[in-house]
Amino acid sequence: MTTDYFNLPDGVEDILSERALELESLRRTLIDLYSKKGFSLVYPSIIEYADAIGGDVNSELKKRAFTFSDNSISNDIAIRPDISQQIARIDQANNSKEIKKYCYAGEVIKKRKDSFAKSILAIKSGVEIFGSDNSEIEILDLLLESLDSVGLTSSCLSLGRTEVLDEIIKDENLSKPKEKKLREIISNRSESNLIEWSDLNKINKSSLEKIIILMHAYGDICCLEKISSFSKLAKNSVESLKVIVEKISHENIHIDMTDFPGFNYHEGLVFSVHADNFGFAIANGGQYSYRQASSEKRSAIGFDIDLISLLNIKENDK
Repeated sequence: MTTDYFNLPDGVEDILSERALELESLRRTLIDLYSKKGFSLVYPSIIEYADAIGGDVNSELKKRAFTFSDNSISNDIAIRPDISQQIARIDQANNSKEIKKYCYAGEVIKKRKDSFAKSILAIKSGVEIFGSDNSEIEILDLLLESLDSVGLTSSCLSLGRTEVLDEIIKDENLSKPKEKKLREIISNRSESNLIEWSDLNKINKSSLEKIIILMHAYGDICCLEKISSFSKLAKNSVESLKVIVEKISHENIHIDMTDFPGFNYHEGLVFSVHADNFGFAIANGGQYSYRQASSEKRSAIGFDIDLISLLNIKENDK
């Protein structure tokens, strides 16, 4: 008798017995914490219309989503690769001007394998705050408290801001494909490739020099010294990060001005959490916004934690 029928596709796994109970304990611990902090629990649908998934950032999420057709409807269906933008859709439907706080837990499936477990499937738990312009410290404190509550007491918190690089790239008036390629080169930290590509695409020398400085702006807070002179916006971004570092009580804080986690829809503060000896982020988050029906921008900030990665890390620590 063949056992092929019982095999799973590459990149997914069954979670059984004690591991399943531990995973459920992690989820319950986090949801209980968020509920006590005043976050409303929501469970968005795991599927949406492919042409609507992600709202304003549809193209970014759609290319990472698995899509399929349903004979009963004419539109393609997509399985969510991200929950944050689903929460934004829920908040948008409420059309509120007030500060709203949501928490959630659920599965996401992405085409590209980028979680610690090398899996296309992840189970996430996280929070989102909408309508507040000064919730950075609250969110970062909650993220660190979340990890502490599930027993991860040693981690590195990486912080950055998107505005400086966004301003430099905007000044170059690049096409979307060229901008995408430039950001890929920057994220890979290949200075030689950056110089070669910039020469071919006639990037302003001043912009190139600034990008190279940004690519090397990682480490402790001192790595930000040269950036303040770029522009008024750059100076404000640097000062903002310095204030955050002063207010966050965490021993291991890392600055990185070109490593932006997630789906690249963030604008402003971005952050991630890493554990020793593991190359993938356990948690990602940052600021973003969406446009309400009135065309006004509504600010948001949040994070999600990969529960399967967290489970694997805890098992390896035993």
